[in-house]
Amino acid sequence: MTVPISTRTSPTGVIIPLYTYPTDLTWNLVVHVKTTHPSVPIIAIINPSSGPGTAIDSNFVAGITKLQNAGVIVLGYVHTKYAARAIATVKADIDFYKNWYNVDGINFDEMANTAGHEVYFSSLSQYAKSKGMKMTVGNPGMSTLTSYIDTVDNLSIYESSGLPTITMLSSRTSYSAYPKSKFSMIAFGINQLDTAFVAHASIYVGYLYITDNILPNPYDTLPVYFNNLVAALDTG
Repeated sequence: MTVPISTRTSPTGVIIPLYTYPTDLTWNLVVHVKTTHPSVPIIAIINPSSGPGTAIDSNFVAGITKLQNAGVIVLGYVHTKYAARAIATVKADIDFYKNWYNVDGINFDEMANTAGHEVYFSSLSQYAKSKGMKMTVGNPGMSTLTSYIDTVDNLSIYESSGLPTITMLSSRTSYSAYPKSKFSMIAFGINQLDTAFVAHASIYVGYLYITDNILPNPYDTLPVYFNNLVAALDTG
C-alpha cells in the first residue's frame, strides 16, 4: 500500500510535553505562539501528578481552558507500565481527566512495543473515544511493531537525547505505507534549532518537538527557540 502524497505533505504540528504548572509562563507562551501561528497544529500534554492527580485543580481548569480557546489540543498524561497497569485503573484516570478537565484526548506513556499487548492499548483508546475525546497518542518512544499503528491515533516513535537520523524516521514510520499523522517524535538536548532537519522530519511525522532542555526533566520549560520551531512549521 502506498499512501497518497497529500497525506505526506499535510502540515506537521508540534507536540509539547507541557509538564509545568499552569501558572508558569510557559503556558502563556504556548498560547501566544499558537495565536501567532494559527495554522500550525499544537498538542500540549498536561500532567498534573504523573496522571490526573487525586483532586481537581482549579489552576489546571483555567489553564486548559485558555489553551483550548487558543486552538491548542490538550491531552492528559497517563502511564501504563508497558501494559502491566490494570486497565480499570487506567480507565479511571481517563474518567478523571474527562470529568475534571475536559481534555481533548489522552497520551498513553510507557507504551509496549512487543507483540501481545495491542488489544490493551486499542481498548483504552476506544474507551477514551467513547468519553468524547478526539485524539489518543501512544508513546513507546522507540521503534514499534506495525501491529500497534492503529491502536491509537498517533505513535511517538522517538523520544531521546539528540536528533534521530532521517533514515531512522523513515524506517520507524514505515514510510509510504502509512500517513505521517500516525507518528510523532521528541528530541531533547538540542542546543540550536536545525530548520533543515525540521523540514526533512516533517515528511515523516505529523508532530514533533525539539528542545534544548536536558535530563533529568527536559520538559520543565520550553526551548529558547520555541517560537522559531513553530515558525519553521508554518506553511501559511
